Amino acid sequence: TVRRRLWTRADFMHIHAVSGAYFLFLGIPWLVYSHVTNALDTSVPMATSGPFLTSLLVAGLVNALSAVPMSKFNSNKMLDMRDLKANGFTFGGTGLTTMCLYIAWWFSGDYPDFLRPFDIPIFLFWALVCAGTTANWEVMLQQNFQANERRRVKVPEKEMRQKAILYRLASWPNLTQLSFMYSIPFGGAAWLQQCTAQWPMQSTPMYHYGIASAMGYALSMFSETLRDRKLVTLEQDLLVLIVGFTFPMVSVLLDGLTYGSAVTISPPEYWALFGFGHLG
Repeated sequence: TVRRRLWTRADFMHIHAVSGAYFLFLGIPWLVYSHVTNALDTSVPMATSGPFLTSLLVAGLVNALSAVPMSKFNSNKMLDMRDLKANGFTFGGTGLTTMCLYIAWWFSGDYPDFLRPFDIPIFLFWALVCAGTTANWEVMLQQNFQANERRRVKVPEKEMRQKAILYRLASWPNLTQLSFMYSIPFGGAAWLQQCTAQWPMQSTPMYHYGIASAMGYALSMFSETLRDRKLVTLEQDLLVLIVGFTFPMVSVLLDGLTYGSAVTISPPEYWALFGFGHLG
């Protein structure tokens, strides 16, 4: 059964479950606690690096990668491109979570200089993942509608509408990640230095956007697996997806309220500094 494949045999030594629990059930409370404590005392800025935060990024990466062997539904092959549902988990779950961990790492202050020359090809790879994931979910949705038309006993129209919202909320908004990630390869370290010169705390909302987005993807994929095991309903799964979708935006908004003029949460303002980046 799907439950057995996802929870026991495929999850070797429960690595996926343990790493996911560490990443989400320690990471989310840490983020909330950080916002609360810093709102009360802005003299001590929120950390973006350190042993615990590094362990969070590592746990998130392990959780994302360990999901790949379990992402098999219509095939026994790993990374079978014909298995659209598996593609959604592999690229939409593993791929996008890893991409957002990369964003957080880049803005953490720990990103190594030797990787900076590869920022453009890395961005192009993530762009392919985002576009491929969006196309995969859209094709899967269309196939679900076509299959429902051929059924004698059709899935209720309300449920199909909910699935359409679920799939499209899990797909098309991913493309907006590229507009944010554009800052990394085409702005670079020089651009970030200009940002922090004008907005001293700017690295904090950038970092929070990355790690909160990774948590949002991991949470929504966790909910999706629970729905496959019939442990949550479609409505509950959709609610979790909405929470995961809005989570990074709420985190960045809180940074804006906390730090005021020391940050900007308006992308056009920091994009305007691109003349100081790689393309200058």
